[in-house]
Amino acid sequence: MYVSGDTESQDSSTFSFSAKSEVRVVTFDLDNTIWRTSNVISSANDALASHLESMNIHAPVRVEKIMGELFKANKAKYCPLAVQDMTEADEASLAHIKAPTLLTDLRIDAIKEILRNQTLPFDHDEIVDIEEMAKEIFEVWAHSRHAAIPVNFASSVIECLQELRQLKTRSGNPIVVGAITDGNSDPRRVKELEGFFDFVVNAESVGVSKPDRRIYEIAVNHVGDNDEWKHAFGTDIHSTLDLTDMIGPWWVHIGDDFVKDIVAAKEMNMRCLWCRELIKANKDNSIEKTNENKQRSVQDLAKDIAENGVLQMTIGSDDFLLDSITNEFADAVTDTFSEVAFIIRRWHEEGLSSSC
Repeated sequence: MYVSGDTESQDSSTFSFSAKSEVRVVTFDLDNTIWRTSNVISSANDALASHLESMNIHAPVRVEKIMGELFKANKAKYCPLAVQDMTEADEASLAHIKAPTLLTDLRIDAIKEILRNQTLPFDHDEIVDIEEMAKEIFEVWAHSRHAAIPVNFASSVIECLQELRQLKTRSGNPIVVGAITDGNSDPRRVKELEGFFDFVVNAESVGVSKPDRRIYEIAVNHVGDNDEWKHAFGTDIHSTLDLTDMIGPWWVHIGDDFVKDIVAAKEMNMRCLWCRELIKANKDNSIEKTNENKQRSVQDLAKDIAENGVLQMTIGSDDFLLDSITNEFADAVTDTFSEVAFIIRRWHEEGLSSSC
């Protein structure tokens, strides 16, 4: 399914750029956009457990279980900027942090916890550097995670990236392709993907997760500060105090999460493509409501959109498809990743043929 958003009808005071533009930068979310995350993480977790067993290190519980316990016990350590930004009145909000930002540190700390709480299978005279050993073991997990990615791709990922790499701007420059992700994976560590991505910005690099705009600002600065990619802006990005003034529909962001990817990127004035293939494969297309009179917030609606795309409401016998909210932010919606290249190429060709 492909649905195009009515971008040209949007308020010009909010989006000051023409909707018809060549494409110069394309950024992807990674987890559950390009590959199925649950399968990849499960495979890496199993490989890590097997590796510990091969070292005769018998953990009472698996590393991922310890990660949850460590995070719950010390949220401030693994989400430092999120905590730093909170006032005393917001302190209770820490309980609602669902995912850590510093995932690498958290996993290494969990491995160290296992190593400390047992008799290591080494000679007593041998000095064991637990810190170094934990990092080496973590690399086994990281390698296994990246190795599992190709067998969990969305449809036609390689073909899509190959086509994007062939696109040229009006000035003859290749488009810039990057990733903006909450995870700690790097597609450049995947043999099948290493030649397609120019840069990767992840949550660990800024200490906060999407939809925080800082992670998008880091990506914008990264492109603008690179001599090879400055053509994307046509001017010095540091000439303005507001980076959103520098972004237009020529920057396209693709992701699976309606709030973290689509709404957040649109607030940066980027053009947005909501790709739902992998999230829809795991979720039912409707939500049963047990309380017809329950008042629901905008956040509730956003959650329904992000997870399902369809909100089932008791209005006669009809399901109410949230087109108006979706099209306010998403310039296009697709349930098949294989359509991503087609949509971007169409936008690009429209922009090149436009006199704007």
